Amino acid sequence: MPDPHSVLITKILPQDLCKKGINEYYFAREIYNIFLKKDTCIVGFNNLKFDNLITRNIFYRNCLDPYEWCWKNGNSSWDILNVLRAFYIFYPNNILWPKNTEGHIIFKLSEFTKINNILHRNVHDASSDVFATIEVAKLLCSKNKKFFFMLYIMSKKNNIRYFIHKNYHKPFFYLSSIFGSKRNNISCVMIFGYHPKNNNLLLIFDLERSLKDLVLLYEKSNKINYTIKDLLLVGIKIIYLNQSPMFFKYNSLSVKSCQRLNLNYYKYQKKFFFLLNKKDIKKWILSIFLIHPPFPLVLKSKNIDLMLYYDFFHSQDKVHLNLLHKKSPEYWNITNLKFYDHRLYKIIFRLRARNFFNSLTILEKQSWKKHCQNIIRSEIIKQYFHKIDSLKILYNDDYEKVYLLNQLAKYVNQLIKDINNFC
Repeated sequence: MPDPHSVLITKILPQDLCKKGINEYYFAREIYNIFLKKDTCIVGFNNLKFDNLITRNIFYRNCLDPYEWCWKNGNSSWDILNVLRAFYIFYPNNILWPKNTEGHIIFKLSEFTKINNILHRNVHDASSDVFATIEVAKLLCSKNKKFFFMLYIMSKKNNIRYFIHKNYHKPFFYLSSIFGSKRNNISCVMIFGYHPKNNNLLLIFDLERSLKDLVLLYEKSNKINYTIKDLLLVGIKIIYLNQSPMFFKYNSLSVKSCQRLNLNYYKYQKKFFFLLNKKDIKKWILSIFLIHPPFPLVLKSKNIDLMLYYDFFHSQDKVHLNLLHKKSPEYWNITNLKFYDHRLYKIIFRLRARNFFNSLTILEKQSWKKHCQNIIRSEIIKQYFHKIDSLKILYNDDYEKVYLLNQLAKYVNQLIKDINNFC
């Protein structure tokens, strides 16, 4: 059931999609084929933290490799939002920077385009956001082309690993939203090591944080069994190397720039040298990551749709899937296939049920009906219509929004009838 808020933003009704759109499987295949084209770089605005995650999940749900599109055949992914943040850190002049009520710089696409007179007619409209992102990229490139393309080159995974190798025993600056707008999305950090079970994850310490809290935690470790969450609360951070993290050498910022950004590099140096030889603390931190899985919340999920990060698809399973994709899923026959990854049996069933319902057997239709009724329970339906009614009261004077909400209610009512009637 579509979220009512989303329908009000996009003004796209599910009825329109049913008439004019294509099903999820064919949509995913179409996007996948575009993204997998050799030497393609997928660029967006906040795509590393948002769009790319949705992209991976829709590929996973449709038995397409969730990762190859952004690394295979020279492909990559890049984020203009991080480029924008980097320009504020290093080259803020001759660009207007919007601020929030607390006086901190904000990097919302709509706010940045507005203050810099960049055409952005329909905020949250997909094509409008795309063209606005292109114009922002053009503006930044025109301000400092050399720096712009240096950031692009440094976003490549091989260059990221090379930077880590050269700065493994040095403090360096890390640009990320995890530090928040109050801290200008940047901090000085030091490496504690790679995750013991996943070398795509780098464990670092935020040198802005209190050493006292970290040391106190370590001193009590003989009495208390700490978790990864406890470490994150005292300044340990996990860097995902497949998300193009932005690193800068410790001497890349001038003293003047550090003062402007409220970065006390001398304080960072003092903490760095204190921790440098504390091998016992580093060993203890790595031992906690060794015990606990890197994605504990995801692994606990029993919903097959949310188990993307449970494991990678086996190479032999990929061979089977590639053969299946040569036919429409309506004609898939998996009775003779033995998948190493048992998720695939359920994923394939749901893929067919969602997109090719009429190809299911009577028993499969009954199973799907039971699943749908379990998901769209009476209390969920009640909450959903309460949300629609609340929005209708809120936008009582807005004819267009009331119309959209009424049409959405009509669609969902029909959907519930269909679920109860099929089979």
